[in-house]
Amino acid sequence: MNILFLEDPEYNQRYMSVRQLPVELPPQVAHALDQGATLVTANQRAAHTIRYRFDLRHRAAGTLTWQPATIFSWETWVSTLWQRLLTTGKTTGLLLNRSQEHSLWRKIIALDHALPDTLRSPDSLAELAAKTWKLLAQYRGLERLRESWNNSEAKAFQRWSAEFGRQCNSQHLVARARLEDWLAKSLDATDLQSSGSIALLGFDEHTPAQQNLLRAITSMGIAIEVIDISAPGESKQLIQADNEISEITLAASWTRDLLNQRRSDAQIAVIVPSLETRRKTIDRIFREVLAPELEDIQAPNHVTPYEFSLGVPLSTTSMVRTALELLRWTIKPLSVEQMSTLLLSPFWSMQESDRNARALFDAFELRKSKLLLPEISMGWMIRAVRKSKYRANLHSLLNSLESLSHREKTFLTESKSYSSWCELIRDLLQEAQWRRIAGEDSVEFQTRQKWESALDELASLDFNAVPVLFEQALHELERITQQTLFAPESRHAPIQVMGPLEASGGSFDAIWFLGAGDLSWPVRDTPNPLLPWPLQQDLGLPGSDLKADDLRAKRTTERIAVSAPIVLFSYALELLEGKQRPSHLLHSMDLNVVSAAQIAALGPESPKIELEPFSDQMPLPTLPDRMIAGGAEVLRLQAACAFRAFAERRLGSAELREIELGMDAAERGSIVHRTLEHFWKQVETQAALKSMTRQERSRALTQSIEYGLNRVNASQDSWEQAYLDLQRARLFSLLNPWLKIELKRNPFTVKFSEESSRDLPIGPLRLNVRMDRVDRTDEGEIILDYKTGMAKSADWLDERPDEPQLPLYAVLQTTAHPEIQLADIAFAQIRAGKDMALDSYTGKTTLEKLTINHARAPLTEQLARWREDLEALAEEFYRGEAHVAPKDYPSTCAYCAQRILCRLNIAAFDEGLDEEEATDLADG
Repeated sequence: MNILFLEDPEYNQRYMSVRQLPVELPPQVAHALDQGATLVTANQRAAHTIRYRFDLRHRAAGTLTWQPATIFSWETWVSTLWQRLLTTGKTTGLLLNRSQEHSLWRKIIALDHALPDTLRSPDSLAELAAKTWKLLAQYRGLERLRESWNNSEAKAFQRWSAEFGRQCNSQHLVARARLEDWLAKSLDATDLQSSGSIALLGFDEHTPAQQNLLRAITSMGIAIEVIDISAPGESKQLIQADNEISEITLAASWTRDLLNQRRSDAQIAVIVPSLETRRKTIDRIFREVLAPELEDIQAPNHVTPYEFSLGVPLSTTSMVRTALELLRWTIKPLSVEQMSTLLLSPFWSMQESDRNARALFDAFELRKSKLLLPEISMGWMIRAVRKSKYRANLHSLLNSLESLSHREKTFLTESKSYSSWCELIRDLLQEAQWRRIAGEDSVEFQTRQKWESALDELASLDFNAVPVLFEQALHELERITQQTLFAPESRHAPIQVMGPLEASGGSFDAIWFLGAGDLSWPVRDTPNPLLPWPLQQDLGLPGSDLKADDLRAKRTTERIAVSAPIVLFSYALELLEGKQRPSHLLHSMDLNVVSAAQIAALGPESPKIELEPFSDQMPLPTLPDRMIAGGAEVLRLQAACAFRAFAERRLGSAELREIELGMDAAERGSIVHRTLEHFWKQVETQAALKSMTRQERSRALTQSIEYGLNRVNASQDSWEQAYLDLQRARLFSLLNPWLKIELKRNPFTVKFSEESSRDLPIGPLRLNVRMDRVDRTDEGEIILDYKTGMAKSADWLDERPDEPQLPLYAVLQTTAHPEIQLADIAFAQIRAGKDMALDSYTGKTTLEKLTINHARAPLTEQLARWREDLEALAEEFYRGEAHVAPKDYPSTCAYCAQRILCRLNIAAFDEGLDEEEATDLADG
């Protein structure tokens, strides 16, 4: 086969839009390939990179066609040799793939009646058994299975292994772990003549099974060469950082500066032990430092100056996660959060015209649905979409839902082969319009191809010809996608983030080794729980001998140290696990120790950037002459932070509502309001309350609670009776003590409850307000505001009041009715326990005592101050003042949804604050 590069601009722009690497190959590698050798690398990354450079070298030389180089990773190479045996008829066995082998192990374990007690699932035990079998095969220890083992776990594994071997022999099955041994026995020189000599690259060591195969090949007269790539050392440093975040940030800054200083085709490796556990942190910091322009949410997420060699589970990719959620939905309801994510996925029937309607439906209908159980069935969702006020733009979604619902019964009851289920899955996803309708990019295309491979792997489970229910087929598909790692085809980004083993066989311009502390490196293997300890020591298995493990890690470290002219090792002084020192593997490497502060001077100098001053104090248009929605909440936000008031009340910026099961805090507060409104309309005066017997009071309160529940929930689906009974009991236990506080007050008559007033002026604003209650007493009128959350009268006394609601009512009431004598304003603090109180400007009444606030100014004087302060806040809001000025940073910002816009340091906020403290009922 020859490779042909087409000189077609459109083709090259679409398929060759990757960074051009240097065309030079390491001399030893170039010589071996030019001699026709088969190059075998320790990992797939090295094979891909060398193959790509080999092709670029021919293209740079002006060659139009050439014979492709025979370059394989070890795994691919031995699989190719096995295929050669199959095509020549030297074997007829079936080479088990990962899922077939897992299925066989799980079946054997499930039928083991003598299985020891364990918390592991059959799937988990099957994975452990396959891993143990592979380990024994790699270290040529399968013959030791016949020995006498003492502990119950080891004996169980012996039984499973004997049955596994018996079934493999009877059905002509070959486990992948035994492939090297099969090849060593079955290959002859004719099978390898087309390979010429063999060159090995990037192996720190060979397992005994690999050594056995290489010896067999050597005995056939095939030459095997081991290529060693090393770079002349210019600089080798050791850096200590304060913590892990500082270490990663330092590495990102240094690599950025190095790229700015060196040529554009430089290759930098960032090597990280246990990369899978640190990937998210590294990705976040590297994005901030190396590609801040990608913070734009519309920027393509995968175009970065760095890339990870380690893939992510296929099941976690957005496209595949959407497919799995749709499939799960055919057999069981989804959680509200799952449904919200699925609804907004661009991979589920998403027309461009649907996008806004689906987001609005999610934010204002799905998230406000009253649910007692945290799940949504397909039937419920179809009814909700049909009733939605956005349904005119949800036709595509509704059609997809109806297509899915027709499959529910079939998917629940029938048994089919795995291959039949695969075809049905493809049909269902096509009917549900699982795809990006507007077209897909390269990464999405590769993801879909990987998904198809996963379905093919699922279909291969028909090797045992047992029909299964869809639930079992879906379980297997989920397991396959969880274990399948997906990494897009390399773009050859200048910064490659990889693990220590993935770096083998590579050559770089510079290397930064992150996590070179004694708690992080070397990464310790754990002993295998299914094998006796003496056996593990005899075979030299990883984790059985610390000295042998250290020797392996030392070879890896030394190989990394000569893979680039510039090598930096770093470690964090403080980790969550404790303080650490440099890894003992670095002691003999003669590293130049430098501090984090010195590394900038040792590295390339960063280009100086001239900063341009920019003022964002731009004049904003004043509000039109109209009523402002939100009532007192507008002034409360303006007092807390002008920017927040502007963002929420003028720009309409709001956070998505958290989905809450049952009645939320606002609804529970509304029931309290309506209950007390009904109660005082019947009772009217404190004197009437005092005249009632305990039974009469309880009966009146119970009737009012029923009114409150019916009034608030009249428009909602019916709650279950047990839940309503629980709410009745909660309300009675809350409000009955409150009536005892009402009895301790001075005599009063309830003038009105829940009265709304419209178009009331405060400064240049006109507001609608609703007062919870006004009482008439001998001293004058008292305005009450019911509070089921925390509030205190001290919140009124600042020029930027935290709770301006009652002061506003007082100012508006006395302005509209100057003849009224205002005696007091008060929070009716209706909370269980010691917080229950009537907290007024003049005093505080609890079940235990009455306290008078002698230190406060007369209410008439305070009214004048409130008027001045509130009119000033209204004027600020009217003018559009939007400066970021939280009243009490960072506590004022604790529950603010605008932090992503205002640019304050979000790290200063305590995300662990109890959100129940923020459930006060908003006015208006």
